[in-house]
Amino acid sequence: MQVVNKMFLEQLELHCHENDWFASMDQALHGVNAAEAAWTSSGSGTSNSIWQIVNHLIFWNEDITHRIKGTENPHKVEDNEETFGNPGDPEDEIGWAQTVERLNEVMNKLKKVIADLDDEKLKAPYATKRYSIGHLLSNIMMHDTYHLGQIVLLRKLQSSWGGVDWS
Repeated sequence: MQVVNKMFLEQLELHCHENDWFASMDQALHGVNAAEAAWTSSGSGTSNSIWQIVNHLIFWNEDITHRIKGTENPHKVEDNEETFGNPGDPEDEIGWAQTVERLNEVMNKLKKVIADLDDEKLKAPYATKRYSIGHLLSNIMMHDTYHLGQIVLLRKLQSSWGGVDWS
């Protein structure tokens, strides 16, 4: 394993499972039930639910995996708003659990794809030839961290956030 590849794998591990500079994906979603996941802040009219944000994370991380592999994403969208989907059903605990499991599956697939890259491949342009694969990975990790912050904020607004476990 080379230096840059190792850095991306470490960042993904922190991002998903370890609370370091910010709450990990695991921590942000820990204990969230379907009603909390489907909740949107009243009055704003533009707030996405946690469930919608997780749908969005699933779409884009899966899309990045396809881009790196040079395969076509079978899920097509006309615009970014479609990636959020509907707010979710507050009564559907099974559907919410399946959505979180799907996110974990997508993140594990991305981890496997990253593990197969070497530093030279990270410098190579990806499918659209606009940026390198390394640039693409850096952007998706910043993107996901931004949305993790949104999840934490929504949990604070609904008083369901217990804080970060720094241990």
